[in-house]
Amino acid sequence: MKRDTTFWAPKHASKTHPDAQEMEAAAHSDTVLPKGHHKRLMESLKETDQLALLKRFTLDFHADPDLARLSEEEAQFFYERGFLPEKARLYGLNRDNIDSYLSDVQRWLTRLVNGSYSIVFNNKILFDQVFGQYCNVPRTVAVCRQGRVIPHTDLWLQIARGESEPRMLVAKPLGGGGGGSVYFIRIDKRHAVVETNDAINPRFSLRSDALSELFTSQRVPFIINEYVQQGEFSRRLYPLTVNTVRVLIMRDVQSGEPYIVRAVLRVGNSESYPIDNFSLGGLSIEIDLETGKLGNAVAAAGRFSGQVWHAHPDTGETLTGASIPNWQEHKYKLKALFSKLPYLKYCGFDLILRDHDFVVLEGNSYSQVRLFQMHEPLLDDATYRRFLLAEGLAA
Repeated sequence: MKRDTTFWAPKHASKTHPDAQEMEAAAHSDTVLPKGHHKRLMESLKETDQLALLKRFTLDFHADPDLARLSEEEAQFFYERGFLPEKARLYGLNRDNIDSYLSDVQRWLTRLVNGSYSIVFNNKILFDQVFGQYCNVPRTVAVCRQGRVIPHTDLWLQIARGESEPRMLVAKPLGGGGGGSVYFIRIDKRHAVVETNDAINPRFSLRSDALSELFTSQRVPFIINEYVQQGEFSRRLYPLTVNTVRVLIMRDVQSGEPYIVRAVLRVGNSESYPIDNFSLGGLSIEIDLETGKLGNAVAAAGRFSGQVWHAHPDTGETLTGASIPNWQEHKYKLKALFSKLPYLKYCGFDLILRDHDFVVLEGNSYSQVRLFQMHEPLLDDATYRRFLLAEGLAA
């Protein structure tokens, strides 16, 4: 197997001056994680739910195409510390910097943090009913399950009868996430044009009264929502996808107050179309939490990966240095929302930015972290480390 040289030498120089690093460590000595802490955590996993996640990690580790890029020694090193092989390439992991990154096993273990309350994230109907009391969420039109359509409003009946005004709908699996099997439906009188991320049949048309058959034939339940129009700022960057902000938020173990750990703006492109999904080639752009100013953009897959982008590769719109309008107000509203749900400790929110507010598209009980850590490692944040230690997710 070919040796990945990033294992032996750092890929990225630290952005913090050595003296500043020492001061930071001294100031937060109660949260400093010892060298090799990932391996210690892996060796400590003994509970049934922990072992189930470890089994899944093992299967994914051996199925990762990047495994072929590693030597046996490198593969063993990353496995023993809970990192999938792809992270060597995406993060530039090596012996010197690995302790600063949240591992894949740690990320999966975060799904246990909210306990039984994770169900509000895992089921989109519950998410709509719970969060819809406190914030704007996409309006549910219908749910398709067990071979039938259950209308939630009269709108679906109008569509089925060919009586609806022209409009857009979005359909996606009722449970889980990942951006797969998403349908964008444009209703025009008695016909519908459907676009999806299915490589075999990405665009097709059918009569609107046949939409029910499209979803009742699916093997998994689907939820159908009204399409949310994004604001001018997001639309200008790339108008062919709805571009979303992913915010990682948690409850500070000392103050009990909401704490925003990291935020990125996901922007679609010709690789990820018709969605902004990062795993399918969409861009992740770091957001300065204090100012709302955009940093550099990266992609994890597709032809735009392996580079740092300062302007959008398709539209040419400036990314680095652009500022999200009303960012301070968005932060305040998101923290206020999290405060109204005191039984939740940890969440990754997806937000659709409009001109003066936002819509909460969904929440994730164990948010994907690649789109954050390709910019900066999460364990550099002392408040986040303290949270992991309190929850038993760090050794």
